[in-house]
Amino acid sequence: MDNESMATALDKILELLKKELTLSRRLYEQAEAQRKALKENLNAKAVADATEAADAALRELESCEKEKGAFLADIEAATLDEALGRLPYSKEKTRARQYLKRLDEITEKLRNLVKTNRRLLARNMEYLTFNLNVMTAASAAPGYGTPDAPGQATQGRKLFDQSI
Repeated sequence: MDNESMATALDKILELLKKELTLSRRLYEQAEAQRKALKENLNAKAVADATEAADAALRELESCEKEKGAFLADIEAATLDEALGRLPYSKEKTRARQYLKRLDEITEKLRNLVKTNRRLLARNMEYLTFNLNVMTAASAAPGYGTPDAPGQATQGRKLFDQSI
């Protein structure tokens, strides 16, 4: 590679890293909003909104990954780290390495947050399943008598069907 193509490659690497960092931060913020909404248990709209925003950020990140893959194929490198290793020392190269480090940190935080969100979502699903089973499958204990036969307690109805 000549000096001009190296500078162009480094500029492209910095551009890709900045874009990926921005999108990763936005995805992390959306995942954090999703976690908060899941902890509230009753805020399904906030969970849906956060999930929708996270999906949009994921689609943009996927587009960025495709762009990065095409660039890496053009310069015949497997990773951006490998591509940076081929370039001579410069301030921009150091900045690119710092961006890679930040990107790794955000990715690790995002992995941990996704694990937490999965656990919260599983708990919420267990709670909903339990409540649905209670309302639809459990037989009600003898309740009040019917208006036409006040002495006899009503039995055999589901809890959800009981008027209490």
